[in-house]
Amino acid sequence: MKEKLIDVSTWNGNIDWNKVYKSGVKYAMIRSSFGVENPNQIDNKFVRNITNAVRAGVKCGVYHYSYAQSVAEAQKEAEFCLKTIKGYKIDLPVAFDIEDSSQTGLGRRVCTDMVIAFCDTIKSAGYKPILYCNPNWLQNYLYKDELLKKYDIWLANWGVYSPSYDCAIWQYSENGSVSGISGSVDMNWIFKDYTNSSNNNNKSSAVKVINKTSYLRSHPWVDDKGGSSRKLATLTVGTEVDYISDDGCGWSKVHGNNTTGYIQNTRISKTGISAYRYVNIKIPLYSNISDKKPVTYLTSNDKYYYICSIESGKNAGWSIINANGKDYYIKTENIAYGSKRMK
Repeated sequence: MKEKLIDVSTWNGNIDWNKVYKSGVKYAMIRSSFGVENPNQIDNKFVRNITNAVRAGVKCGVYHYSYAQSVAEAQKEAEFCLKTIKGYKIDLPVAFDIEDSSQTGLGRRVCTDMVIAFCDTIKSAGYKPILYCNPNWLQNYLYKDELLKKYDIWLANWGVYSPSYDCAIWQYSENGSVSGISGSVDMNWIFKDYTNSSNNNNKSSAVKVINKTSYLRSHPWVDDKGGSSRKLATLTVGTEVDYISDDGCGWSKVHGNNTTGYIQNTRISKTGISAYRYVNIKIPLYSNISDKKPVTYLTSNDKYYYICSIESGKNAGWSIINANGKDYYIKTENIAYGSKRMK
């Protein structure tokens, strides 16, 4: 899954949610509140936003901006958030937004325990918690390894080709433009289908590795030569892994060998909604970039799955695809001759 998501607050003014939905944005995170309980600290557009967004068909989650200075205050913030959102339809997670400069001097242990206090309270109330922060906070102010194991991450990571950490939601820009909203809006990709009952119940279905020994990777593409996707684990044929979600581009997120990462859909026994493509002209395919002659060709109406493009280094300009169960190298320029279809 990979879908557009926006996050909004009072700063985005009065939103026409029907226009937002018709523009293709079907997911939103809406600010509910900030700080400890106070009628003035409920976002003054929250009720309008959540009511009209749900009415328009947008799947909504909420976020609470934290000013907590202790675990006890974080607990109170969670209770305030729960009281604020009670009675509204919440399909997506409830986020703890920790980024305020007043919290940076509290120390990693206190900040981490505040996240846990808030998120566990949210979880106990029957909602899915998620942590919103940026890479700087994850790296320098929180015990990230501890939190990455416990909660989904909503990562604010602007101006990069891909998020620095594995995340369920990636906020990639603060300067987006969406019909129905005046001015700039935060833009995100959501990768996890929280509306799927298996995800809401923290269950995932078991699938097996098929075809050949495969790698679990840090990002949903193969780029050994560019070096931007790391091999996290080796999975032999027959290895059982937990299927989490499909990213819509030929890869799935799975958990296996005590590691969560990405694997090509052609390598597992279940796939989601990934797109395949048809070619319109005859295109040469190579077993290796160094080969002088193609090993085979794609011809008109042959189907293939796009895996990745090599973006940097001496091999930039090449891509990897999967056709008939095998991986091949192809000139990236030739990808343009494929039309995208759904399975």
